[in-house]
Amino acid sequence: MAGRSDGLRPGHGAYLRATVALFFLGIAAFSQLYTVQPLLVTIGAEFRVGAGETSWLMSAATAGIAVAVLPIGHYSGRFGRRRTMLVGLALATAAGVVLTLLHSWPLLIAIRALQGVALSTVLVSAMAWVVASAHPLAVTRLGGLYISGTSIGGMTGRLVAGFAAELGTWRTGVLTATVVAAVCGGIAHLLLPGSEVYEERTADERGEDPYRRVRLTMYVTGALGMAVFVGIFNVMSYRMAGPPFHVGTAVTSLLFLTYLAGTWTSAIAGRISARFGLRRSLVLGIGACALGILTTLTPSVPVLIGGLVILCAGFFLAHALASASAAAYAPRPSAASSRYSLAYYAGSALGGVVLGYAWEGAGWTGTVTGALGMLALVVVVIVATPTPPRPIR
Repeated sequence: MAGRSDGLRPGHGAYLRATVALFFLGIAAFSQLYTVQPLLVTIGAEFRVGAGETSWLMSAATAGIAVAVLPIGHYSGRFGRRRTMLVGLALATAAGVVLTLLHSWPLLIAIRALQGVALSTVLVSAMAWVVASAHPLAVTRLGGLYISGTSIGGMTGRLVAGFAAELGTWRTGVLTATVVAAVCGGIAHLLLPGSEVYEERTADERGEDPYRRVRLTMYVTGALGMAVFVGIFNVMSYRMAGPPFHVGTAVTSLLFLTYLAGTWTSAIAGRISARFGLRRSLVLGIGACALGILTTLTPSVPVLIGGLVILCAGFFLAHALASASAAAYAPRPSAASSRYSLAYYAGSALGGVVLGYAWEGAGWTGTVTGALGMLALVVVVIVATPTPPRPIR
């Protein structure tokens, strides 16, 4: 039963285990997804490709996720959410090891796409598992803590890979980050409550659906928000490598410490929404993204870092709320989570490439202009959506 009244809630031992397990699950998945991002310049130099082509290392993985989420979301409900996540993590880890052995650019892109397919098992099932297992009042809080883990994971993968690559090669960086992800996945396997979660199609989704517009708004928020977020950090590697900064992968990787701001805002997203309402909280998050991006126009490292802190805080607030709300306002949480993931990672694949070419065509000013245009569209969609009724769960 989704969001059952006797489900996980603060004060229960299983809730604490689930919290820690979901946190490490997020780290394991997202550290592998974003391992290559601080290494784009180094990898591109070895294979003699530019920023636009190199961005496919990120976009191939997110495109693999986007392609896989709907079929995996459909079958994983029958296979079991917990089992699906853990098997997918193991396959993604194997793909990470294979990456370090390749010397062909097309094969590198192909394996990244397959790694994205494997990681989609976690991205589809985690929030559906939360909605199905948690007490209704704990869904947003527990889901926000999972998103906190994803922010730490994205940061960890980038930092570990960046510093390890500085001591060796990009292959050293990817392998080291993959080992860290494997350890975190093992911890999640040991701690995640053992009861399996299955889901069957119900008649609810075939009737009148007053929540469809709300879910569509969440999908647009996730898609365009992620397009901007990934695109900005992709291009940032190139900006930091050139004038006036001229820094290496280790220093560039430190920029991802700004993810800690997102770890905080996603963990308190439920409280922010309870105080200001869902729509205002989403606009607050997207507005913070825009402010942070505008701040990065100043060619000063401290100011740029401050801008990235604001960007991360705003993005993860909006993402945590949109992800949890898409599932909470759905007759079938797994279907909504799959569609949200499809929109989210399709946006990531698109944004990474579009803003990469914007950088090549018009530099950082062009990148910022493209990003702000997408964020403006998100705000229009959110504001045009009526205040939603109470969620199903």
